[in-house]
Amino acid sequence: TGYNTAKETMNLLLGEAPDAEFVRQIEKRVLSYPEIMGVHDLIVHNYGPGHTVVSLHAEVPCHVDILKIHDTIDNIERKLHEEFGCEAVIHMDPIVTDDQKINEVHAKVASLVKLIDPVITVHDFRMVTGPTHTNLIFDVVVPHRFRLTDEEVKQAVNLGVKTLDSTYEAVINVDKAYIGG
Repeated sequence: TGYNTAKETMNLLLGEAPDAEFVRQIEKRVLSYPEIMGVHDLIVHNYGPGHTVVSLHAEVPCHVDILKIHDTIDNIERKLHEEFGCEAVIHMDPIVTDDQKINEVHAKVASLVKLIDPVITVHDFRMVTGPTHTNLIFDVVVPHRFRLTDEEVKQAVNLGVKTLDSTYEAVINVDKAYIGG
């Protein structure tokens, strides 16, 4: 009994992986709003019964009216509280949706990372073009305890990006996914 009590207490203090179905339901609800293009960096903080906090990043088109999208985000946070009994904090990530070149390069980079491993995804993709090179700035998401180190992932992605255009420089942040599927 003492061991089980200590384990439960330690899980609350140190954290544990969230229920995968709960995470899927949160993602599905947020993505049900047409203004939301994607969801990432979803974290569930469980402080015991009735005290769950969810934080996430919602990708929104960069050209939408900031007051309208802020209202939508507020509505989503309220809806998550009503449906799931959690407090939600949503960070808006504006993304370019109407630039053909950026969309094409983003799709190519997303395909390249799938060649490294089908579970890897890309988000927060941006392009910054300069006179000598173009920075491709993005996050890649890999599973927790992935078979490659973060540096190996960055190196593999960089090599792939160079095959698209030798002037591309990948500026990569590696995120960990703590649930699968």
